[in-house]
Amino acid sequence: MATNWRPDLSDVQVVLSLKPREAAYFNILEYCRHIGVHVVSSHSSFWVARVRKRNGTYMQTRLCVASFNQVIVADFEQAKMLAKAWFASPEVSKVASDPYPLGSKRALNICPIGDVYSVGHALKAYLDWKLIAATKSHYETLVGLINYHLVPRISHVPLAQFTGENFQKLAVDVLETPPKFGRDDPKIRNKIQDLSQEELRKRKKTFNALVSVLRGSFEIAWEHGHLETDRSMRSLRRLPNVDRPRVVFLDRSECRSLLDASHPDLRVLILAALYTGCRANELTAMQVGDFSFQTKSVFVASPKGRKTRHVLLPPEGVDFFRRETVKRSSGERMFRKANGRIWGGEYRSYFLRARAEAGLPNSVTFHGLRHTYASQLLQQGASLLTVADQLGHANTQTVSATYGHLTSQSRADDINRCFVPIAPAGTDKSIVESEPETSASKVISLPLFKRSDESSWPRSNHSRFSGSLLEQIRPTEMD
Repeated sequence: MATNWRPDLSDVQVVLSLKPREAAYFNILEYCRHIGVHVVSSHSSFWVARVRKRNGTYMQTRLCVASFNQVIVADFEQAKMLAKAWFASPEVSKVASDPYPLGSKRALNICPIGDVYSVGHALKAYLDWKLIAATKSHYETLVGLINYHLVPRISHVPLAQFTGENFQKLAVDVLETPPKFGRDDPKIRNKIQDLSQEELRKRKKTFNALVSVLRGSFEIAWEHGHLETDRSMRSLRRLPNVDRPRVVFLDRSECRSLLDASHPDLRVLILAALYTGCRANELTAMQVGDFSFQTKSVFVASPKGRKTRHVLLPPEGVDFFRRETVKRSSGERMFRKANGRIWGGEYRSYFLRARAEAGLPNSVTFHGLRHTYASQLLQQGASLLTVADQLGHANTQTVSATYGHLTSQSRADDINRCFVPIAPAGTDKSIVESEPETSASKVISLPLFKRSDESSWPRSNHSRFSGSLLEQIRPTEMD
């Protein structure tokens, strides 16, 4: 099996097994701070270190001899001490980017204390439960949302005193606060009235996610005996009109254009996505043994949620996976690049180049292949339940909200097939006037949207709000 593209350099045997090449093998100590082994020949290798500079380039230096004639001269810990000394040197520190720890933040920005049980205490208890119940990625997403939106605004509020007034102020603050990506600095706050329809829809969707967090936190506090009334829980309201039908997907000619424009390594990954509807991380984690020719399916063992699934394959997909798995070890990663490296996040840059070469719009992403898979199944008459099972959704609600607009023809076929006639056979035409059937009348095409001016502004007060908030989130010119 090919060598992993990021070998464990703390393992002596791994270091001695590395093959000579022009570039060093690196491990990340911290983001922007790397340590590596440069194998120059079968007889010798050197420890190296590099830092990311503020201008985006790298600075690299040779630290010491790592091995000579298959004997370790300096181990990982010795090299790491030398690397840290080099990182701290004046000539490096003055040009290097600031380092930050590996991984996402996994704790609140506060440590709630005191006898008064606050919203911060409730959020801490909620995260303690989610650490057990949720997936790692979902937990880290929750921590980011809570730290960015809730901790600075309401964590200090006594839970028993949290009212609708606190909630309405939170709603305005969240809607007017731009999203924060990674380590970017927060952007300037925008008034609700100045947001575009799409910006408002996305902010409201974020806010509804926070409402779910608060509901879970308050319910746990209730169960733990920290609330005597349900007033705090009853003050939480979701905002309407945040979902939209999925319209960015490819037809078969566009799929072929994308495949023709793709690097050979990426082409295999794209085909796998189009045959299964799997997410990118599900494909990159898939092993050879996950494919079963007997059941004509692939097992998805690393999904976004905790629900594993078997994805049934079309005949063309079965042939594809047979070619990819023949004479390979069951524990090996199914999809690797030609150089033997496993896929990481670099598939995105590969995809961007292929998308540009194929002349596809910027709205098309690799995840859009999952939408393409679901959309073409529904357009060909597959049931919502079938698509939900294939995608790994717990029920059909998400599929219906996202792709329901694509089922108009299958709905029409169901109505024509299942409706029992009311008028008896041979009814006089003067009673039931019928038009001659034409080829055009056989196809019913419903519009993708309810109306062309579909808006994310509420058309009715679903949230039961009154006063200033309703005035801010609903323009006066709405009819």
